[in-house]
Amino acid sequence: MSHHNKDFEPEEEQPGGRDEQTPLEASVQQVVRSAGNEPFDEEDKAMLWNRIEHSITAQQPKYRRLWWKVAAAATIAALIAAGGWMLRQPKPATQKGVLVYAQQQTITDTSTETRLMLGNRKQVTLSGASASLTYSNNGTQVVVNNDRQYQQERDGETVQYNTLIVPYGRRAKITLEDGSEVWLNAGSRMVYPVAFDGGSREVFLEGEAYFEVVEKAGHPFFVYTKNLKTAVLGTAFNISAYADDAEQSVVLIRGSVKVHANIGAAEQLLQPGYKAGYSMIDHQISKAYVNVQEYAAWKDGRLMFEHAPLPQILKKLSRYFNIRITSGGGEQATFSGDLDLTDDVGNVMDAISASTGLTYEHTPTGIILKAKK
Repeated sequence: MSHHNKDFEPEEEQPGGRDEQTPLEASVQQVVRSAGNEPFDEEDKAMLWNRIEHSITAQQPKYRRLWWKVAAAATIAALIAAGGWMLRQPKPATQKGVLVYAQQQTITDTSTETRLMLGNRKQVTLSGASASLTYSNNGTQVVVNNDRQYQQERDGETVQYNTLIVPYGRRAKITLEDGSEVWLNAGSRMVYPVAFDGGSREVFLEGEAYFEVVEKAGHPFFVYTKNLKTAVLGTAFNISAYADDAEQSVVLIRGSVKVHANIGAAEQLLQPGYKAGYSMIDHQISKAYVNVQEYAAWKDGRLMFEHAPLPQILKKLSRYFNIRITSGGGEQATFSGDLDLTDDVGNVMDAISASTGLTYEHTPTGIILKAKK
């Protein structure tokens, strides 16, 4: 939704000794009056903030009256942030869309199979270690594992969202309605519209996914996670956003992306070969040149490491094989190599043991890697 605001007029006294009230001034006063009383719901707050932000950034030149408005708007930003709204949050159109839908979604089923939750609440089970979904006909048709077909009726202008849930030990690939391809790693969830009808294409990710985005002029692609917003045009990149990792990352293979933090103002513009690393501790985003294959090889059934800490490797293997793999020693060890994940987990552990000088054993709760006696 767009809002039109009058241009600021040079400061002059109005009849009655009061300035003419601009849309910005009315918006600021409306939110200030509500602060502490909370008469507005979250959507109303977002709409008001959008009007305030638009007026501050769009009007030229800046006159004296603008200063108190900027200060007031800054106060409003702090008040709204306390209720979960941040200055750099997506605009209201997104807040009513995929991000809110994903955040409000409750997943209670703990199935070990990949599941597709359709917009009409119908649930489809996708058996096997790897699953595939292909959307066509403007999102009204989805083919599952190349053999089952499901129809989705469009409900007028209402956006319908599907959710793909990939548990540990499983992987999946989605070909979206626009032709973009997404590979989901173990322990991931992606929420997406059955068709991209608006100006932008938006999805929500929890876990890890590799994206091959089709470029469409005037239709940028956004990936939201709990902590990051990644904006792209047409590109290939990997996002890792597991809730239990100390760092979440975006690694660019080709194209260009901009990564924004949902908390604060941190952002990074990436070139191919670079990684943006978001710290869950200080909410900053670092930038470093990396070997992109170490972050993207998993989609082809491999894991590549170069002097990677052992705990990091074991966590990835635990997710991939859905087996608890821990270390009873050698936490300071590192590993370099190429692991074939299509192998039996025992063969993978043999490769790690040979490289690190450690041994492993199967226990009732999983696998433990430890120093040789």
